[in-house]
Amino acid sequence: MQKVCDALVDGLTRILGGKLYGIYMYGAAVFPDSGPVTDIDCHIIVKDSLSNRDREDISRLYGELAEDYPPLGGELDAWYILLSDAREKSPPLNQLKPGMRDKSWALHSAHIRAGSALHSAHIRAGRYITLFGSEPDDIFPVPSWEEITAALDHEIEYIKNNLNYPAYCVLNLCRIMYSFKERDVVVSKRFSGIRAIDRFPEWTSLIQSALRTYEGTNTPADESRLQVDMESFLEFALEYIDKCRSMG
Repeated sequence: MQKVCDALVDGLTRILGGKLYGIYMYGAAVFPDSGPVTDIDCHIIVKDSLSNRDREDISRLYGELAEDYPPLGGELDAWYILLSDAREKSPPLNQLKPGMRDKSWALHSAHIRAGSALHSAHIRAGRYITLFGSEPDDIFPVPSWEEITAALDHEIEYIKNNLNYPAYCVLNLCRIMYSFKERDVVVSKRFSGIRAIDRFPEWTSLIQSALRTYEGTNTPADESRLQVDMESFLEFALEYIDKCRSMG
């Protein structure tokens, strides 16, 4: 992962030069309890819009990373965001893929600016790593709970439409249930799955199957259980989330 990140920084500084403001990694890679890292999530902040030439050069760089550092080099989930947009609360456009917006902006912003109204003061542990640039003190606005709820709802809709990835769906539902209950979105899916086993023991077997799949130690029995019980767990999770909403 360090080699991929170093090569990414070297490549982008060469391609973008003075346009590049900062590169901030978040997601599973920054959580000590996340288990195996299967991709690299980051926000790449630029001062000016990307040109078509910039996009072509970045695409070429991605191809080189995938070839030189498999498999992680081919699993970059990066959003290129204008500095001016990063200071706003509305979902920003992806400069690399015009037309796409980061619908989970409130969650990503909360990860990078962990603390504020979402947590007690003593939990101010920013879950991000600065790969390039200064610390993001003047960007990434602290999202309101309403904005975070909208982002969580977007993730719920994504889960509903992607039940063919049951392990991901189960663990992400565990994380979303935890987030609604505790009003804390800065947690890993693995942590949330382990916590859900304690809170919902009736779903222990299913969640353990999802965790084993996430860690690459799953068996055919795990795959079968995930396929059979996924929709029932989704129904349970949605009811639990609605209950948390009603409690304010």
